[in-house]
Formats: sequence, structure tokens, C-alpha cells
Amino acid sequence: MPTLTYLTTTHFDFGAIQKVPKELSRAGISRPLIATDAGIVAAGIIEKVTETLDDDVFVSIFDETPGNPTETSVLKAFEQYLYDECDGVLAIGGGSSMDLGKAVALLAGSGGPLEQFDPMAGGAKQIQSVAPLIAVPTTAGTGSEVSIGFVIIMEDGRKLTFASPLFVPISAICDPELTIGLPQTLTAATGMDAITHCIEAFLSPKINPPADGVALDGLWRGWQNLPQAVMDGSDRDARWQMM
Repeated sequence: MPTLTYLTTTHFDFGAIQKVPKELSRAGISRPLIATDAGIVAAGIIEKVTETLDDDVFVSIFDETPGNPTETSVLKAFEQYLYDECDGVLAIGGGSSMDLGKAVALLAGSGGPLEQFDPMAGGAKQIQSVAPLIAVPTTAGTGSEVSIGFVIIMEDGRKLTFASPLFVPISAICDPELTIGLPQTLTAATGMDAITHCIEAFLSPKINPPADGVALDGLWRGWQNLPQAVMDGSDRDARWQMM
């Protein structure tokens, strides 16, 4: 099974979720808050992941992540994190679940309010620590599992982007099997999201040859495999290539 070490440790292949117990242990997490949404729970994905865990691992599931994570949902998840005495976050889902998980990890490590960490106001300097976070993406879109940022809609309606190298998950578990049941519309939308990220990275005025190489490779894979992944969601090779 390929293990990538660019930015963070990424386990990638069919069956990669079997690495979750090892990564939780490596991160020192024994009571994870699972940040996810109701659709992921209904699809049986959470059950697939929790079945891999040891019996002594306590799991608290927060499945109320909205389509775009809000400050209200973050605070509700953080309240559950504290109530269940969690010691880390396991984010399972699309970009919204991973962004919410990052926000909870930030509050767990540095306290609130969330707004004080706005990087546009110098908030990155206020970050003391971040609770350990592991990300398990279920789409091929956002790349939040290996990114330094996350986006939250604040209670006053503003959309804030938070950024720090500390927000990169300790590890990312990328298992294409989890994308097999993704509906056509979401497959298309998240696939185009991934392609867009590749285009943006390559067109950036900042010179970064390694990133350019990754962007071109990702762009080629996206153009070659997204149509097939949309037409036949059970095509394992297309799903593998898209992730």
C-alpha cells in the first residue's frame, strides 16, 4: 500500500481504512470525536471505519456537519468533544466534515473564541496548540486532508478562512472504496473541484516545481477518469485514479 509523506503521512489504496487504528494509536488518540454528517452515517461508512477499531477505543460521533460548516455547528461539536472527554478528532467525510474537525481540534488545543484565530487579523499568532487530527476523505474533491486551511461561516454571516501548518492532519487515510457509493452529481462536482484545484495550483504566480508536477499529474488523471467515474461509480480504477 503506497504511503506518501508530502506535507503529512498519507495512506492511499483500497483497504486503507485498516490503517485507522494504527494511526489513532500513533497520534495518541483513544477517545476520538468523529466529525461527519448524517449522509455518511446513512451510507454505512462510519460503521466500516469503527469496525476496524480496537474494543478499548471510545468513539463519540458528531453527525450534524452542515453542507458548509458554521460557527454554531463547530461550537456544538466542541461541546460534545468536551462532554465525552475526547482526546482527538477523526474527521470522516467531504471537505465540510474535515473543516469542522479542524475547527474543533483548534478550539480543543487553544480555546475560543474561534474568531481570534482569523489570520487576516494576525490570529495565527494566537494558536497555542491543536488537538491531534486524522482525516478520512470520502470524496475526491477538496484536498482538506492535506491542506493548511479550513473555512467556517461565522454567526454574523462572514466566511472566514483559517490557515496554519498546524491544521494539516497528522495523517490522511485515503481509501477509494469509500467513494464507490458516491452519487453521480457529487462525483461530478467533487471531481471538478479537484480538477480546479490542480489548475489553480499550476497557474499560481509563485514558483513551486514540485507542486507544478503534482498539479499536472492530477489534472491529467482528472480529465482521463472523471467521465468514467461519473458514468460508472463502481469502476474501481476510475475511483482510484480520482482519489
